Amino acid sequence: MLIAATSDIHSPKYLTQFFMAFNSIRNVKIDLFLLAGDLVNEGEYNHFYPIYEVLKKYTTVAVFGNEDFYEKREYYKKYFDKIIWVEDNSIKLNIDNKTVTIIGSEGVLEEPTKWQRLNGMDETFYRERKEKIMKMLCEDGDIKILLTHYASSFATVVGERKSAYPQLGDRIIEEAECLPHIAIHGHAHYAKITFSIVRNVRVYNVALPANKKIVLIQTL
Repeated sequence: MLIAATSDIHSPKYLTQFFMAFNSIRNVKIDLFLLAGDLVNEGEYNHFYPIYEVLKKYTTVAVFGNEDFYEKREYYKKYFDKIIWVEDNSIKLNIDNKTVTIIGSEGVLEEPTKWQRLNGMDETFYRERKEKIMKMLCEDGDIKILLTHYASSFATVVGERKSAYPQLGDRIIEEAECLPHIAIHGHAHYAKITFSIVRNVRVYNVALPANKKIVLIQTL
């Protein structure tokens, strides 16, 4: 199975780069397309239309990022309904006679930003979300994928300021009792290491600004 994954398009900011990257793979047979959040700038969901037009022909699953504002998320689900939106839940797909379980979430921060604290997303908020993700990771599936916006391991944010790591993600893969086969995230634009194997889990940072391409992942 071939998976294509990207994030942090921040349309229209990196829209041209997205289409350049997409054009290089448009003739590749992709079984599953994954989007790891921050699809538009500042919640302006109308800027997602051109991306949607090319991705709606695929089996596409997406999570939201911090730039995909909470108050606009219902519009994504309404107007871009050929995409499967996952938000702190799991889904199961049958692809090539295999059960693909996708656990999807905006993700967890080890240290919330000041703005997030002021808006109710404090340590308790993220602790409860992390517990929910950890529980869902124990679901079954031939191929199990953790799809988040925030990093699920700091191994794939290397290149960012080390002091910023706690506000880029959390050590979910390092700490989880049940593990996915693949973990995909974005958010870390300046990472120099975008792939790592952590506890036998293949972890990918698919942020478009970091990779300059859409990441292709072949399942084992």
